[in-house]
Amino acid sequence: MKTKNKFRKIAGFLVVLTLMAFSFSCKKMYDNIKPYAEETVYPQRYDTIAAKIGYERVEIDLIKAGRIPSSQIRMGKSKKTIVEYDNQKITIDSLVSWLNIKGLKQSKLYRFKVYTIDQFENKSVPQQIAVIPFTESDVKNLVIASPRIMTSPNAMVIDWTSSLSSILLTYKSLSFEYKDKTGKVITGTRGTSPRIFAANLNPGSTVAMKLSYNVIPKVGGQEIVDSITYTQTLDITLPTGETTFNPTERDILVANGVTTFNANVAAGIKKLTFPIHTNSLQDLFYFSNVTELDLTGGELFNVKTLDYNRNGVVKTIGGGKFQPFIRHVSAISNANAQAMLDLLDLGIIKKIKYIPNSLGIDELLKRYDGKNIVEWVTPPDESLIPMNFFLDGKIQDNNWATDIVNPATDAPAGTAIVNPMKITLKAASASFVFTLPKEYRFNIATYKYLKFKVYAPDKSKFTGSYSAFQKLWPRFMNYMWAFSSESAFGQEYWELDRNATPIPDSDLTKWKDVTIDLSSAKDKHNRVIVINIGGEPGGTFSPPADITYYFANFRFSK
Repeated sequence: MKTKNKFRKIAGFLVVLTLMAFSFSCKKMYDNIKPYAEETVYPQRYDTIAAKIGYERVEIDLIKAGRIPSSQIRMGKSKKTIVEYDNQKITIDSLVSWLNIKGLKQSKLYRFKVYTIDQFENKSVPQQIAVIPFTESDVKNLVIASPRIMTSPNAMVIDWTSSLSSILLTYKSLSFEYKDKTGKVITGTRGTSPRIFAANLNPGSTVAMKLSYNVIPKVGGQEIVDSITYTQTLDITLPTGETTFNPTERDILVANGVTTFNANVAAGIKKLTFPIHTNSLQDLFYFSNVTELDLTGGELFNVKTLDYNRNGVVKTIGGGKFQPFIRHVSAISNANAQAMLDLLDLGIIKKIKYIPNSLGIDELLKRYDGKNIVEWVTPPDESLIPMNFFLDGKIQDNNWATDIVNPATDAPAGTAIVNPMKITLKAASASFVFTLPKEYRFNIATYKYLKFKVYAPDKSKFTGSYSAFQKLWPRFMNYMWAFSSESAFGQEYWELDRNATPIPDSDLTKWKDVTIDLSSAKDKHNRVIVINIGGEPGGTFSPPADITYYFANFRFSK
């Protein structure tokens, strides 16, 4: 009995110890988490922040996935977006992928803090960025290239010779406004290559030309997100009728009878003639009453000339009337033709005479087709090359030597033989030349073929090594190598294969027609044709008998 009581006491004691140990253990467990009892649980934050500068505003991107709708954004328990800067706090009742913050009128550093909150207004870890917006004070520091201004007593032209875009801005367009002499407000817009032609103005008056440029400013060389309007007013004083002007093509105007260069004299001119070698039509700006233009040279102008004196050859080539196969060496630029277009658009010029492709302004004139303004002169199907463009090849090299009889009085009989010449070879590279003065090139756009007749000697003249001379080798270039200063366009040389133009035995001692396709020279500045006989085989040239050719009817053909 005593043993049982003793056991019960021990068991009770153990229970008490167990309860005490459990109580002590639980107490220690809560002690371990006690330091964290006051910690805040943050909602999810935005995963990035980047800013784009605008005009008195900034755009802030907040999500790496880009600008997506709020409905597609999942950020745990985050519900709203908060933006803080300066003393401002903006609450947006949704999650957003980007922000557009406006009204930033001061040119200063704005520090933006962006975070989210959950339904209990717990804040996320904020994203922060500092940005300086583009403001009105920055606009005042912009610089736009100054225009070129041309004035006459009753008109002006404003244009820009260099790009309006710069390291400070990207130019997009401009608008303008001014009053004409009647007080009417004239407005307009211009695009990438701005040019303003203002007419019907008062001589001697001052015109206020208001220019409004649409530009995108740059910060650190990068465009901001907004375009702005930059405005300036130019006060331009017009000359009087007695004020003289300095013409671009003085000699051409003198040939037209204009010797006093002022507006009063120019106002009395109704017709002007320009030659094919004219470089600019800008002088038309001063002739506000011109109703007719002759761009063919008419009876006033001849072809320019070019003097040669080398290797014993002295020759002036060119001169005489313009030929259909001649065109200006380069197209007149749109800028140099603009004055003509201005007068056409105002309805002042009512008649233009023009040879297709001659000045390279065909596309500009085609816009007036159907208005009975442009008379397109129809070139003949073929155009003979006069001998005032012929040149002894020896001028280039003594090894190009020939004996030339031109015209050849003993030329073999044939049908419709024109301009025959007799060529006797005197060197291994025997050649002769047709060339134009440097102001011109061949009008390949109109005439795609070179044609001529050739009469070769009998077969006995082509024995042994001299058989190589039973062929022709046409060559085309901007200048002969001894006269590189004649062309400002570099050398655009091309040739046929040396064996591409043989003369078969069956065509010896008879007139043979030769046709050369010039299509590949359409866009080249070719003004020289060399006809080589034999393809330059080299070696000593001492044939047992003279090798004499006859040529005739050199012409360009459509």
